Amino acid sequence: MHRPATYSTKQGDAVLACLVSAKNTFVTVAQIADHLQKEHTSVSRPTIYRRLEKLVCDGRVSKYSFGDSSVTSYRYNDPGKYDRDTYHLKCEICNEITDLKCDEVDHVSRHIFKDHAFQVNDSKTVFYGKCEKCLK
Repeated sequence: MHRPATYSTKQGDAVLACLVSAKNTFVTVAQIADHLQKEHTSVSRPTIYRRLEKLVCDGRVSKYSFGDSSVTSYRYNDPGKYDRDTYHLKCEICNEITDLKCDEVDHVSRHIFKDHAFQVNDSKTVFYGKCEKCLK
């Protein structure tokens, strides 16, 4: 017997709920596993990976690899709250990743296109440094 293409399981639903509760932040598989363990929900890492890949294919979740890190982050694509064409800020201390929507940076992107005939991929542009919390 074949499962329908859109079947869901308790474990798969728990992974999705974890991403939704992350409120548009980037999370790793390790963070998802830790969250689910704290919620007393037993989900294996292979199951988490399989569910994430399915959600990425469905367009409900975006997958990001920043810099030379082998750690992949995931974020729920909350309709109406998430803009795919945005720059990112990554803290080199705590690894927090946040979106950056800034007219000043947009000017730089337009300058690069106009004067250097190069189109910057906003969604893959990451600025590295220290976040406000880590600066304190």
